[in-house]
Formats: sequence, C-alpha cells, structure tokens
Amino acid sequence: MLMRFLLTAWFDQDLRRLFLCGLGFGLLNTLLAPTSQAEHALPRIVSTHLCADQLALRLAAPEQILSVSYKSQDPQRSRYAERAQRYPGNGGSSEEIIQLQPDIVLASRRWRQHPQQDQFDALGIRIVVVPISKNWPSVFEDTQWLANQIGRSDHAYELLADVRQRLTALHQALQTPRKDKQSMLFLRPNGGSAGSGTHIDMLIEALGFDNYASEMGLNGWGQLSLEKLVMQPPDWFLLGGYVRDSAYAKSQLSRHPVLQNLLDSRPSVTLPADQGSCASWQVLEAAEFLAEQLSGLTAKAGMQPPDSLRSMATVTK
Repeated sequence: MLMRFLLTAWFDQDLRRLFLCGLGFGLLNTLLAPTSQAEHALPRIVSTHLCADQLALRLAAPEQILSVSYKSQDPQRSRYAERAQRYPGNGGSSEEIIQLQPDIVLASRRWRQHPQQDQFDALGIRIVVVPISKNWPSVFEDTQWLANQIGRSDHAYELLADVRQRLTALHQALQTPRKDKQSMLFLRPNGGSAGSGTHIDMLIEALGFDNYASEMGLNGWGQLSLEKLVMQPPDWFLLGGYVRDSAYAKSQLSRHPVLQNLLDSRPSVTLPADQGSCASWQVLEAAEFLAEQLSGLTAKAGMQPPDSLRSMATVTK
C-alpha cells in the first residue's frame, strides 16, 4: 500500500510537489532546530565558593544558576545574600554537584586536582576555575573571560563599562601630589596584612594611599613585625572585618598591647566583612564605600583630609 501511494504521488505533479515540500520542511526543522537551540541556550551553573557566587549573581542570567554556596547566603559575608537566598545552597561536595547536573561548575583553584574530575568529564560537567585578579587590567580581562565562559559576554560589556567610568572618576579625583600621599596598613583580626599583588593593594591605591605593607616589602599575604610598625607606623589603618577569623585566637600580634596602643593613636577605617573580600570589580564598590567613611571621619575629627579625598567623596555620593 505504501509503495503504491508513493508511486502515485511521484507521478502526480501536485502530490509530488506537496510531498517534496513536506519532506524538505521536515528535514529543515530536524537539522536547524537543535543547532538554533544550542546556540542560544545558556549553560546551567553551580557556584561553589563565595567569590564565584558573587560573580555568578552579577554576571549570569537568573535562570542559569542552579545553586550557590552557603557562604553567599550569609548577610554578614555577602552583599548579595538576599539574591543568593533565592537559590539552593551547596557545600561544594561532589555528590551535590552530580545531583544538580550543571553544565558548568564555578570553582576555586583547589578544584584543578579534584578526585572526581574524571567522573565530571564523563557526565559533561565542565569545571571553570575563577581567576584571582591582581590588578585592574586583570580585573577587566578576567571578568570578560568568565562572562564568555557562561555565555554572557554582552552583559559583561555593560557591567565593565560602568566600572571603567566610575574608576576613571575616582582616578581623576585622586590627582594627589606624591609628597602629600599618606600610608595605610590593612590589618586582619589575626594580625595578617596584604602587600603587593593582592586586591587589598588595589583597594588602598584606589583610595589614594600608599600601601604600607607593600612599602615594607610584603608581597602577597602575610604579617609584618611589630618592631617595624612601632619604629615606622603607618598614617592610617584599614581594619578587616572578616567574619569568624579562625586564626585570631592564635595570633599574639593582634592582641599585643603595643599594637593596641598604636591603633588607638592612629585613625582607622573598617572594611565590612561583606565588602572587599574578593578580587574583582567589587574592589571599586569597597573603595567608594570607604571614601565616604574616610571623609566623614576626617570632618568629625576636624582633620584636614587631602584634596583628593574630599573630591573623591563628592564623586561617590
């Protein structure tokens, strides 16, 4: 029966045209539809640590995010806690990730040697290690690269254009002569500090100060000797408000009475735990927040801040 219908349809001109047209449309739909969907579908994401969460929450489309880490749902740690609470939390375990079946996992450098890497590969789960930016050029480059990985290139262009504009405004306001620059030392509750090559170094420079730790030769994260601090103290302290700093109880430096007296004798500002903890464009947000705090403190104490600090506070309002 089928063969007879096909032969009849082939020799009948109208039926043949209708048959070929239907066949053509069917093939076209089969060939093109999956390609079109693949081109426009955004990868599903699981983020496994605080800094990756904050990048995902700003860069990814809401429907892309399957889960974020529990830390980003803590208001004391994350500025985006309310947004993060809209998604299931995870502890970064392999079992959780495999159950969620994402296309991409945003992870830290520790995941490069993950024991379940072969299993992730077999399931088509790709691990994207979130870069740690060390300066402003790398912030822009790393952010754009990450956005490209999750299919959100255009969104990153808009975000980074805004960051560039605000950063330029800060730089223009911070035309301080070198001799007028003051030093600032970042101090964690455990007595640690941050020197060159860290996002804290970027933050202090963005505020128009010299990073005291970098001037003392500290590269990366570490501690400075109490003797150095006493002999040549910084002009300002930037105190890190990290939540539950486990090393605090083990640190003699942070509880030393000489350091406490030094802190009492120098002006200081505090970086909240939910700001400035990640090496990304959010360093700029922390700088804008601290500019307001610095301006308010100097005015209240009757101090004369550098011209750059007063103009920067005007820019950030």
